[in-house]
Amino acid sequence: MAFFGVTEEEIGSVAAIPGADRIEVATLRGKDFQFVIGRGAFRAGDRCLYIPVDALLPAPLAAALGVAGKLAGSEKNRVKTVKLRGQLSQGIVAPLDVAPAEVRARGTEALTAHLGVTKHEPAEVVCNDATLQELPDGVSVYDIEGADRYTEQAALLHEGDVLITEKVEGSNFSVMVRPDGETLVNQRTRTILPREGVEHTFWKIARERRALDFARSVAARHPGKTVLVYGEAIGPGIQGNLYGLRGHEVRFFDLRVGGAWLGADAFLREVEDFYGTTEGWVAPVLHRGPLGLWLAGRSIKEASDGPSKLAEVLREGIVIRPLEERTLAGFGRLILKQRSPTYLASSDR
Repeated sequence: MAFFGVTEEEIGSVAAIPGADRIEVATLRGKDFQFVIGRGAFRAGDRCLYIPVDALLPAPLAAALGVAGKLAGSEKNRVKTVKLRGQLSQGIVAPLDVAPAEVRARGTEALTAHLGVTKHEPAEVVCNDATLQELPDGVSVYDIEGADRYTEQAALLHEGDVLITEKVEGSNFSVMVRPDGETLVNQRTRTILPREGVEHTFWKIARERRALDFARSVAARHPGKTVLVYGEAIGPGIQGNLYGLRGHEVRFFDLRVGGAWLGADAFLREVEDFYGTTEGWVAPVLHRGPLGLWLAGRSIKEASDGPSKLAEVLREGIVIRPLEERTLAGFGRLILKQRSPTYLASSDR
């Protein structure tokens, strides 16, 4: 699961905002976040607490930080990317004394719990036509770390060729085939067990888009191994149907065989071998090759902005992975996402 929590950080820079007398824009050292602060609230080198985007703040904390009733969501308690005086603001910073030193010393988990901060999670597809159970053994919630937090790891993506795909806005979907042939369809955090006489939306998508057959075909070539095919379900009734689709689709983006992730090229070959093409079946490919060539002088954050290839809307962001699968000690699999700040500031997602 991708990192989430309140962290103790250092202010990297503070700069004036043209035409603004009461606010400034600041950054964190070693991170690619920027956020708006009150004028004079912090200086470069100051220690602070950083509360990230998608945090839900309890009322006492929101009041203490002066943001009660000013945040997003139906309860006005969710931190989201916003634009203030033309400046993107990604998160909130707070003085250290918001939490006792002994709590801060125990680390992020203790600090986050002490402050009562939790993570906003988009609602999954409503289930009245299936039974939901915990994900099966060996399957964890699929998530990817953000390039703006892990800047050192992001720099490593310049070493060798990469695959860059559009981050599709929908609902996480997966099909699992066990060695004995049992096939499961999953949401992000639950397995969906069918009920007799009805068909859950995800099972319908799996059947109509031949995701069941695709996963079974991969499993047939890898006997004795569990196969997991991951995609993003999109269409009517799913996360607001951003792309205005009339029917449901799934865009595949990852594949695991026997506990090992397939490399980018191997994954694309599997899709093409089964469907005859990757077009319309995988998350839209934006670039294959050197990262720097695609960035063309832009930062990863800047390059994450742009139009979607699925409809005339802004894309949610990008996902970058090396063509050859790579694991980093102390971090894990080298694959990073960058959600577009412009998209986040213009939506309520």
